[in-house]
Amino acid sequence: MTVPPPPKKAAAASGNRLRGLSPAQAGQLRRAMALLAAGDLLMAGQWLLNLARSAPEHPEVLRGLGQWHAAQGDWARAAEALARSNALRPGDFTLLLQMGHAQSKSGDHGAAARSLLAAEGLATSAQQGLALSLEYDRQAQFESALRAVQQVLRLDPASAVARLQRARCGVALGQADEAAADCRHLIARRELLPRAWFMLCDLKTVRLDSAELASLEQLAQMPPPATTAEERTMLFFALGKALEDAGRPEPALKALQQANQLAAAVKPWDSTAFARQVDALRQAFDRTGEPAASGLGREVIFLVGLPRSGTTLVEQVLASHSQVEGASELPYLTQVVEQESRRRGRPLADWAALATADDWARLGAQYLALSAHWRLRRPIATDKLPENWLLAGAVLQMLPAARVIDCRRDALETCWSCYKQLFGPGMAHFTYSFEGLAAYWHAYDGLTRHWAECHPQRLRVQSYEALVADAPAQIRSLLDFCGLPFEPACLEPHKAQRAIRTPSALQVRQPMTRTSTPAAAYGPLLDPLRRLLLTPD
Repeated sequence: MTVPPPPKKAAAASGNRLRGLSPAQAGQLRRAMALLAAGDLLMAGQWLLNLARSAPEHPEVLRGLGQWHAAQGDWARAAEALARSNALRPGDFTLLLQMGHAQSKSGDHGAAARSLLAAEGLATSAQQGLALSLEYDRQAQFESALRAVQQVLRLDPASAVARLQRARCGVALGQADEAAADCRHLIARRELLPRAWFMLCDLKTVRLDSAELASLEQLAQMPPPATTAEERTMLFFALGKALEDAGRPEPALKALQQANQLAAAVKPWDSTAFARQVDALRQAFDRTGEPAASGLGREVIFLVGLPRSGTTLVEQVLASHSQVEGASELPYLTQVVEQESRRRGRPLADWAALATADDWARLGAQYLALSAHWRLRRPIATDKLPENWLLAGAVLQMLPAARVIDCRRDALETCWSCYKQLFGPGMAHFTYSFEGLAAYWHAYDGLTRHWAECHPQRLRVQSYEALVADAPAQIRSLLDFCGLPFEPACLEPHKAQRAIRTPSALQVRQPMTRTSTPAAAYGPLLDPLRRLLLTPD
């Protein structure tokens, strides 16, 4: 939800920022930034590096260098260049926002927070306030994101985008009623209808009344060009959830099939290539041997599994403990591994067996440095990125004292729950077909069982069904595995006060109940998925 500045203001601001450059240099910088916007990093870099030699202290050249480094994923250099630009041109809202983003990506969360706070003091328009709220949101500073968007709505009460952003913040902070009210306000005004309907139904704790369901059904059936493919995707996912809640499984399944077909068309998922990737990882780490004994990583608990498998609930249990910070889905493990892969010029499966104990220790130290922000208040933090099951072998080598918890739920219920969920752009493309879900499940099941057999003392399999059936015994055993003393607060995870940004954000704020089995309501309608899960390809 980026909001570009009006063209005239943007042109004027650009002219002011280029002051101090010669006409030739200004033209070169414009050319470099156009190349950067087009994705030509090689040529953009050549122009910018030339400019850095002729105008090394010009703030706009430094800003361009910062954006170039950011486009390459070199966030430390990006933050450094942007900080130098800011020192030369203080008080630039956009620059502070960019700098805060780069600092956060580089792991310097304290500096990022200071940059965003400085930007907040400079925000004078609704447009700037919304951009600030979105950046706070990206950095998981949801209270600050809410504060910023509240200011936007004071400046522009009619802003539909701001109201939708406030609803997003409300979800993360457990404000279900407020989020639902914002969604219904937008629906009543017929503003951002597909997104508002989707968010309302995606709360998962709110049911539509009969009039609302009828309105949603009518809107979802509108043909193009009345709605785009993206909008129809959101509407059909919302309709599927609403019909399931209404006890109408057949039309619910039909709506979800339409939703998933639309979502799958954006980026088809290659199950064969994925199976090869998983097999290559297994073979590579079978050759690495046992990790060197070390205390590195005792301050981290990794939660892995499929989406919708109970990872958020297990994290909420652990985050109820006085020694544990629930950090949610952190990007740092993937970031460290991908950076090392770029350095070596080959994927993880091709270099894992070649890495030395010193290499793994270096990578482990990098991960701990990047994630240190999450252990400032409490000594231990969770890392709940479900797909880290693929990198569990790397975790066990990099951080020999870390604990890994494989969160498992009944295969059918997990896959069905995934099929009903529209994930963020670029995420979980395997969920948009029964075949993709089953292939992913079998690959996950095989590799994580292998990790558990090889490292039984360091990887725990946590059953969702067992946890909700006998919470006291399971939670004591879970805490013991993590080396934590029992605390009664862990038995009431719904009371933990923390922001959550996952599809289960509001569900885990309710007391644990018996196992939920929504797939059972569909009976033989889900037999095709059942058969695929029973028989690996």
